[in-house]
Amino acid sequence: MNQVKRILISLVFLFGIPAIAQQSGPPDKTVQISGTILSLSGNILDVKPAASPAVWVTIPADLHVDRSALKEGANVSAQAYWADTCYVATQISVQK
Repeated sequence: MNQVKRILISLVFLFGIPAIAQQSGPPDKTVQISGTILSLSGNILDVKPAASPAVWVTIPADLHVDRSALKEGANVSAQAYWADTCYVATQISVQK
């Protein structure tokens, strides 16, 4: 019975670590991503910088962006931070 209690306590502790480790907001370090828009699908912007492979930038729902300007072939500049599996934009501007 004591062994079962230890296992349960260990599981509660292990599953609680990711919740504690999550960030409450964007980190201080952001990167500048500039390039040509390849596509916009939902909230995922596919950008091709001139000297590197294409990257996906997630546009948060609360970020105000003129989505009508985010068209294939337009030049875009985004401030973004890396969050686990993708870049998340904090600012996006389209060069006309």
